[in-house]
Amino acid sequence: MQVLLTKYLKICMFIGSILGPNWAISGDKNELKTADSLFAIAHYSEAIELYKKNFTESEKNNQPLLLKLSFLSERAGNYTDGLYYLSNLAQTNPSRTLFEKMENLAQEHDLQGYALDDYSYFIIFYRRYGAYIPLILLVFATYIVYIMVTKTRKGQGIQMIHKLSIIVYLGLVAAIINLPSLYQTAIIINPKTFLRTDPSGASGVVKGVGKGHRITILGSVDHWYRTIWDHSIVYIRKSDVRNI
Repeated sequence: MQVLLTKYLKICMFIGSILGPNWAISGDKNELKTADSLFAIAHYSEAIELYKKNFTESEKNNQPLLLKLSFLSERAGNYTDGLYYLSNLAQTNPSRTLFEKMENLAQEHDLQGYALDDYSYFIIFYRRYGAYIPLILLVFATYIVYIMVTKTRKGQGIQMIHKLSIIVYLGLVAAIINLPSLYQTAIIINPKTFLRTDPSGASGVVKGVGKGHRITILGSVDHWYRTIWDHSIVYIRKSDVRNI
């Protein structure tokens, strides 16, 4: 299995070099060339250190780099980092196979936040076709507004239910357009993390959890994130998580 994955990663590296600057890794070129050479001769521990050193915020969409980092992290037994890189990959290239991979890895370590459910399928669909959905909805909304304006100019009455419907529809369009910015996730990196009832170190502890769990961020208060755990609103320190 590792041999096949290694071949796949090498193919991704080759494709990335062809596609140009949008896919090529933009860190220190000399160090990354060295990392690629180390990777090719199976010196994985040295390679991952150089890859991590050059993994910046701008590289979160770099699929070949994310694949290599995920592979190397899993091989080193660091499932938290492996899931982190796979989760970043799912942001730009979601697929059923990828979500199943994360779910299986999470189940092996009894982790929450990776279940392949209806919401996961919606995220896959939205991230694949999200650029077209708002455009289609806006075109349809423009047509509806045009019809209403035309009727008003002709002196034809518009029922209140229709006015309310267009307001609700436009609100829905705005929500869908802003969905990517509203949906934020993070992975717990502190092996001794406490989920609390309020955004304060003095508040009650709901539960103590280990690293690797993935949470959905619902908001923030000072140094705390608001999230959901077991169907309840809880708070977690920002320093205990790594944002995806």
